[in-house]
Amino acid sequence: MLKKLFSLCLVISSLHGIFAQKDYALCSGNVSISPNVSYQLKFKGKIGKDKSGIQSYCDLPVSSNNLIWLQFNPIHNGQMSLALSSSMDSLILFIFETNATDDCSSISSQKAILVSCEHRGTRDSLFPTYSCSADKNYYFALYVNKGKAPLIELTLNYTPLTSDGKVFKDSLLLNLAYNRSAPVYGVHFRDEITGFPVIAKLSLVASSLIDGSYRGSDILVNNQRKLKATMRIDAEGYYSRDIFNHPISSTTQHDTIYLAPITHGAITKLDDIYFAGGLAIILEESMPRLKRLKDFLLLNPGISIEVQGHVNDEGGNSLSSQRLSKKRAKRIVDYLISCGIEPERLSAVGFGNTKPMFANPESEEQKEANRRVEVKIK
Repeated sequence: MLKKLFSLCLVISSLHGIFAQKDYALCSGNVSISPNVSYQLKFKGKIGKDKSGIQSYCDLPVSSNNLIWLQFNPIHNGQMSLALSSSMDSLILFIFETNATDDCSSISSQKAILVSCEHRGTRDSLFPTYSCSADKNYYFALYVNKGKAPLIELTLNYTPLTSDGKVFKDSLLLNLAYNRSAPVYGVHFRDEITGFPVIAKLSLVASSLIDGSYRGSDILVNNQRKLKATMRIDAEGYYSRDIFNHPISSTTQHDTIYLAPITHGAITKLDDIYFAGGLAIILEESMPRLKRLKDFLLLNPGISIEVQGHVNDEGGNSLSSQRLSKKRAKRIVDYLISCGIEPERLSAVGFGNTKPMFANPESEEQKEANRRVEVKIK
């Protein structure tokens, strides 16, 4: 239910501005905007005296509190520009930078850094670009003459950059943390080799408050409860990850999850696959893992795999163990084909007991390790 509500909020926010906000003519009631999303906001036509202190930062005329305040906190270092369109001939734009922990009081106390103070005209088509830092807050104050109440369209164009100035190609912020005074849970997906953001699909099961399916490299939601979460993560070009009983606190928490890029020739164990003893019959407990393998192949249509079967034959390798391991691998291939995976992308091989993890297993755990299914990326 909350997932549907979030979707509705996004639609309303992007088309008609932010609802249920405080008075955004005051800095304390600022609209927290997401990057690369279009907003429509209307000036309130204020005629009172401005008490924000912005007049002290530059000599452009501000004679009232007829303002719109916006706030942006970038997750990465990068570049930003504010694209504006209004029926007014011109307006004044202030951009302030503060520490991430500072609020509007740093502006009124003149401790903020003035990034820009400029006139914007309706005919402007080129918008200045400014550097922004992940450990800073940015406040935008838009001003038109007192008593005027024009509608304004705006988009904060934002490009995240790496430490060496290169553009992140797979960065997507999904900010659903609408209540800025409430704790935030953030999930951030990164390539385990490069550290770059990865756009992934997250299936989150923890509580009806945050359960849902999300897509992004950086996902933010409000949460005020201690939870144990199941997280299933899929990204094209990367191995899928499943995380169980993941603790989420009732205070603000950010988790970075590293994803391994797919490597041709790599072999990985397929956990939680069970067969009837001595038979090539897949047990029902294996279905969740097999479905995840199917999803992985659907997400990566250019990948072919070889399913490798292994058994634990205490009498040494035999023809029967070779056959059993091959039949078990073939059963998995047959299941994938039944799910719509192209047969030419799949093959099966049985190694019997020729490649044991433990040559002389001494426990059931070691025997189970020998009795395994592996997948090789071709």
